Amino acid sequence: MADKENAPAAAAAGPRLTRSAAKRAAEAAAGAPAKRKRVALGELPALAANAATVHRTPLARPVKPARGAAKAARPGKPVPRPAAAPAAAADAEAERCGSSSPRRAAGAADPDRDSSASNSPPRAAAAADPDRDSSASSSPPPRAAGAGALGNPQLCGSYASDIYTYHRALEVEPRRRPRSDYIEAVQSDVTANMRTILVDWLVEVAEEYKLVADTLYLAISYVDRFLSANALSRDKLQLLGVAAMLIAAKYEEISPPHAEDFCYITDNTYTKQELLKTESEILKLLQFELGNPTIKTFLRRFTRSAHEDKKRSILLMEFLGSYLAELSLLDYGCLRFLPSVVAASVMFVARLTIDPDVNPWNKKLQKVTGYKVSELKDCIVAIHDLQLNKKCSSVMAIRDKYKQHKFKFVSTLLPPVVIPTPYFEDLAE
Repeated sequence: MADKENAPAAAAAGPRLTRSAAKRAAEAAAGAPAKRKRVALGELPALAANAATVHRTPLARPVKPARGAAKAARPGKPVPRPAAAPAAAADAEAERCGSSSPRRAAGAADPDRDSSASNSPPRAAAAADPDRDSSASSSPPPRAAGAGALGNPQLCGSYASDIYTYHRALEVEPRRRPRSDYIEAVQSDVTANMRTILVDWLVEVAEEYKLVADTLYLAISYVDRFLSANALSRDKLQLLGVAAMLIAAKYEEISPPHAEDFCYITDNTYTKQELLKTESEILKLLQFELGNPTIKTFLRRFTRSAHEDKKRSILLMEFLGSYLAELSLLDYGCLRFLPSVVAASVMFVARLTIDPDVNPWNKKLQKVTGYKVSELKDCIVAIHDLQLNKKCSSVMAIRDKYKQHKFKFVSTLLPPVVIPTPYFEDLAE
């Protein structure tokens, strides 16, 4: 009734503004900069020449509360506490994996997962990966008297070695590997520089949508595997990138962005129908086998073994390793290396950067990774050149990302310009 009575007055006052319109008008009046900037990578050569990175803000969507959270929070009804895993299980698993550091505190494990904006509980599927589970704990559990290593079955300490062996077997399967020469052998309109620009942009998209690191690595893997089998025009390269990220997000994320969000982030250069069609083509090529191991899969395991200096926080090693691993995604030449080789080489360069006076490689790392330093030399040199800006220096998204305080400014750290020759000599048995 009140609305009907006020209708003539409202009509006389003009059209009614929505909350969003009123907010935009207030920001415009205050001179606030526009936040939502979208981009189309239609002119890839021009973007390469200008070396410009454009930041975009995704559409905000409300986060759904966990099922039963509202019911449990009703007045007069106590909220049950989740059972905490014994710390002894974490210490035993860390020792079994070859780590000299104790279990980490809340949020200290994965910089990319720490930056996630998701408030939902972790996936139950995470229990299948012992490295991911032990590095993504929400809080340090209290130590229980007499608790053994088998107290927390999610750590899968007894199976960590077998799972690592399984991942090493998966990564060498030809159907899970992209061609290292597909730019020369398959593509006629797409160049290595265009691929670098696309990867750099996908890093920005993953950062702004708060996607986990595994989503980014899988998306780039799908892009390379698709381009290894199908010639593509340059105007469809961005479409391929967002379609691959849509698939990876559905596989990895708790609350993945919608197809409309990925269309929006490209400035609506592509329609939803085009995006879904490309998604279908990628899935057919992959034969719906989406869960291959990536650099991040091995990096989680190697980081605990590489961290030996108890005076320094393991966060520095983790952030620096993540930074170097993402830099390797930019380089088309790194496709010839297996993900485990890249992860092991990243640990070498990270340790060299943190403490250049000590040989970065030791018997412990050699045992955990299964590689001698001579087998990693070419990959180490490639990552070292990326860190020194000798390659892919025109794209800055990853370097800017890890220049933030929350990542301890690791992109500002530089290793020695020349790696000492003795560091490449194999260790004596």
